Formats: sequence, structure tokens, C-alpha cells
Amino acid sequence: MALSKADQAAVDERRAKLVSLRRRRPKVPFDSEEVLALGYTSPSVARKDFYRALEAQRKELKIEVTAYREEQNEILDTLLETHMPAALAGDIKASELVLKLLQQQAKLNGWEEALKAELTGPNGGPMTISPVGLTKLRELIQTSGDPEEDFEDQDPSDEEGDLDDSDDG
Repeated sequence: MALSKADQAAVDERRAKLVSLRRRRPKVPFDSEEVLALGYTSPSVARKDFYRALEAQRKELKIEVTAYREEQNEILDTLLETHMPAALAGDIKASELVLKLLQQQAKLNGWEEALKAELTGPNGGPMTISPVGLTKLRELIQTSGDPEEDFEDQDPSDEEGDLDDSDDG
């Protein structure tokens, strides 16, 4: 059932007021008189409407960010197309610019963080991470050695905070 523009505007206004109330510190509870005075029939209805409002805001923001990212990628692609031939031909300044453009594009698209977070397994290949049970965890510790043993083997007087190495007293 589609709402008229006037009804939708009233819903948007009520949701904006609800979000504003909920962002106050301390938070205004859903069962407060202020929230119910906005026209909600129960705290449950107010709570559902609040989460609908947040979801709508999240979607709007995602659309704005996506549009911005697409626009920036187009600009970066155009600059790369313009300066890449000179960079490949050996122009140092063009090479530096292309490198900066590629770094900016990686940052814009989140590729930089994905590369930083990459874990490698044997021979540099991908590492699979999956949940393991207690038995598998114990087996892994046994295979690699117990890190606690390293601490138990240390002489307590060899700690880094110990400044007096002499027997002078």
C-alpha cells in the first residue's frame, strides 16, 4: 500500500523526531511519554519504526557513497588512461603520477585494506581459516609448541625491568 506524499512526509517527520529522541544522552526509552506522544500506539511499534528509519538512512548513505565512488573511479580511470602511455614509455613524473593514482583508486575501493589483511599459508598460498574444536586446538598447540613453556623456562631475575646487574649491593 503506497502512501500519499503528504502521508509519507508525516511518517518521515515522525521518524526523524524519534531518531533524534533516541540519540539523546541518556537515551529516551521507547516507552517514554515523549516517544508515545509522536503518535506511536506502543513501544513495540516505535521500536520497529525506529529500526526502519535507521535502515532507510543506511540505504541512502550507501547509495550516496556508491555514487561518489563511481564518480571518483571514472575520474581516476580517465587520468590513468591519459598518463599511462607516458609512464610506460619511461617518463618518471608520469610513472610517479600513475602510481599515486593507482594507490588512490585502491584506497577508494578498499583494495588496500584487503591486501593488508591477507594471510598466507604454506608456500605463500592462501590460508584457510575455519572454526575448530578444542581437540583440534590442542593438536595445533602440541604441534607448534606451548607458548607458556617459553615463559616458564625464563629466570625471573632476567626480566628487562631489572636494572641492577652488579653484586655490589
